[in-house]
Amino acid sequence: MTSKETVKRALNFENCSRVPRFVWLGSETRRILMKHYGVSSLDLDFKMGNDILQTWVSINGEMERDVPQGSQFVDEWGITWERAGIYNSVVKHPLKDLNVDEIENYKFPDPFKPERYTELSELLKTYGNEYFIGADISGTLFEPAYHLRGMENLMIDMALENPEADIILDKIMDFSIKVAIECVKMGVDWIWLGDDLGSQQGMMMSPDTWRKYFKGRMAKIISEIRKVAPDMPIAYHSCGSMMPVIGDLIEVGVNVLNPIQESAAEMNQKEIKDKFGDKLTLMCGPDTQQFLITATSGEVRAKTAELVETLGKNGGYIFAVSHHIQPDTPLENIEAIIDELNNG
Repeated sequence: MTSKETVKRALNFENCSRVPRFVWLGSETRRILMKHYGVSSLDLDFKMGNDILQTWVSINGEMERDVPQGSQFVDEWGITWERAGIYNSVVKHPLKDLNVDEIENYKFPDPFKPERYTELSELLKTYGNEYFIGADISGTLFEPAYHLRGMENLMIDMALENPEADIILDKIMDFSIKVAIECVKMGVDWIWLGDDLGSQQGMMMSPDTWRKYFKGRMAKIISEIRKVAPDMPIAYHSCGSMMPVIGDLIEVGVNVLNPIQESAAEMNQKEIKDKFGDKLTLMCGPDTQQFLITATSGEVRAKTAELVETLGKNGGYIFAVSHHIQPDTPLENIEAIIDELNNG
């Protein structure tokens, strides 16, 4: 059975001979492991045994753009980023001080820019028959909105019902729809949407605010995708605690939830499996913040086996980790995950 077939069986809640996997490596971890094993980036995915090959086609790829430490760059949205540590972070928000008319006239990125799809096209052409190919269109709404406007300004706009919030979110929604449909037409196996909605302790906004500003727009994005491809699986990523809106995400058409971060409040993976596991495929795994860094390799192996056993019953599970594997994770713990998945 190919990787593509294995993932599709999991998404259809069918038992598989093995649990499919997508072990997500941060760019710095990827560089460390490429050097250690003497392999290319793509060959490293194969060494990890990943069944899903995926690439960014929207703004979140800028977090890991390879630039020198301390340098800045301006992306296609007009947002200024700076490299500090292992990720890039936003330092200038181009819509921060703009009024309604100025925002209306602001030039948003071209969703049809050919180079946006270069890497995705190559993955589909070379590996599309065997592997499950995903298009990552995160952040889909919230993240680009606060990168453009600034978190404080966006939150104030929403709290005061200022028109700026609706204008920005509608423009981003239109962009995400157009990019998603282009990817669907190319032949991808799923569309990956997402915005980080949660902190460690709870959602970054009230559930009602999320429903007012984001639920309907997310429903529109998914509806437009499914006008083109009625059976297209939709994966959704949100870090942090976001339990109150999981049911809403299912309602608007999300099929897969990632990463179900157990270190955040109310995000117990087994409880979420018990509550939503007949409607939602879970894509999750060991905690990358503390557990994978501090545990022994034996503990990592045992945790991996436990997850496969408890979450993998009756399909509906893709093994992953709670976010990127971080560069201070011991090599033996990464290898313990892969060995257990291969041989456990």
